[in-house]
Amino acid sequence: MSRNPPGMNDVNLQEQRPRGPRLYHKKSRTGCMRCKQRRVKCDETRPSCSSCSRHAVECIYPNASQGAAKVIPDTRRNSVPTVYSANQHSTSGPDLLGFAPVTGGTSHRGPGHTSGSSSYANRPSNFPHPLGGYPSPNSPCPTPDEGTDADINLPEGPWRRFWEIRLIHNYHQNMVQPFPFAQNEDIVQIWRTDVPNLAMRMAQEHNRCSLLHITLANSALYLWTKSRDKQERDELFKLQQTYQIMCVKEQRRDVDELSQQIVQNADYVCFTSIRILAHSIALVQTLTVDPWEPPIQWLYMGRGAGQILDMARKLISPESDTKIKTFARSPPDMSDPKELIYLDHSSLDWLLEPPAGAGSLTAQEDRELDDENVKSIYGKALSYICSIEKGIENKEKDFAIVRRFGGFAVWVPVEFTRFVEERRPRAMVIFAYFMSKWLNYDHLWMIGKAGEMQLRGIYKVLPIEWSYKLDGLFARFKQPEAGR
Repeated sequence: MSRNPPGMNDVNLQEQRPRGPRLYHKKSRTGCMRCKQRRVKCDETRPSCSSCSRHAVECIYPNASQGAAKVIPDTRRNSVPTVYSANQHSTSGPDLLGFAPVTGGTSHRGPGHTSGSSSYANRPSNFPHPLGGYPSPNSPCPTPDEGTDADINLPEGPWRRFWEIRLIHNYHQNMVQPFPFAQNEDIVQIWRTDVPNLAMRMAQEHNRCSLLHITLANSALYLWTKSRDKQERDELFKLQQTYQIMCVKEQRRDVDELSQQIVQNADYVCFTSIRILAHSIALVQTLTVDPWEPPIQWLYMGRGAGQILDMARKLISPESDTKIKTFARSPPDMSDPKELIYLDHSSLDWLLEPPAGAGSLTAQEDRELDDENVKSIYGKALSYICSIEKGIENKEKDFAIVRRFGGFAVWVPVEFTRFVEERRPRAMVIFAYFMSKWLNYDHLWMIGKAGEMQLRGIYKVLPIEWSYKLDGLFARFKQPEAGR
């Protein structure tokens, strides 16, 4: 047996260990749509394959008798007009929780902002390190949708204890009041004391850890936005990703109990959902610009969180004194659809118009708005943007506007998210206008440069004939070249 060269450190030994062969499988050409989209093997069990059954989501198989296949828009220059089927739908919609797959790997790497953590280069030699247990930053992190039944967990040991203590300390030190203008004292009390106590009590007494896990994930993401050390950023991003996945797995069980009208844990389920939604908003700033990644995960999560909160509202009696009722009553008031998705949006209707004018050949070939349902979906998205503009004009505080940002995913029809997934030009233009409202809030850690990055990404992939509609949004930074 050969011996290792002298002087080789533990890290090199770890990297040189032989790895098992990568497993491949034959492609399933008649599998369900969800497995095809995720690029995993489908066992083709009907009516629901094993993967869809395991994740409790709808299983849809392709059917040649269904309507005409949708045409994904070609965003290159000189592309021909895109024709959409009036009744087409994406098959990747959310389940009750609204969770889209959590992307693994290192593609989500937005720029760091300000220094706020110690450098790894200066840490002591006995610093807890995850070698031998925790995946390296460059290895794909398993997700609930990767077709594996393996438990996703962090190894016990000093390394995990160190990080959890640091993340909890960071939450109390920096995240209880993330806005420059203080919220209502009752709301501050909820996030400073009530929610942490609820998370700890449920973990200790009932082994329910979803709220604790998403709090740790949120804290790790906060530190990621502040760190300038590449190795530390990679480790923090893996931490937030893993804790988020652990939360999602447990939250499904909690929601199942809520749907069975077990209301004792309504506060717990609701605040976990709000935390998940806030975390997914903060993840928007980590998405890449080139190629553009739309924030589909956040849009679907918002829809799921809205459904959970609505379910809890119906189950909780009016006489009960719950913390979620206190939170729901805090500003802004987002309970009236007339003030959110049925506002007059005539000031933004020009975004829907064909780029070449109503009498042009392009306009005559553009039949998308002939479908009244599609037109209504776009109208509700425009109305919601107008409600945000109204809040900004009324000088609402930062925390109120950020809640309005999060409400976009809750109130705007889920079909709009599918239109963005399909990269319909109108949907991308409308979404770009929504993201432009984020530009003045980049001083908030959970927003960061998300607005600018999404605008740049959309502008790059938008068909050249539509790009002029976004020209006025780039006054604050250098405008990218359209179609490049």
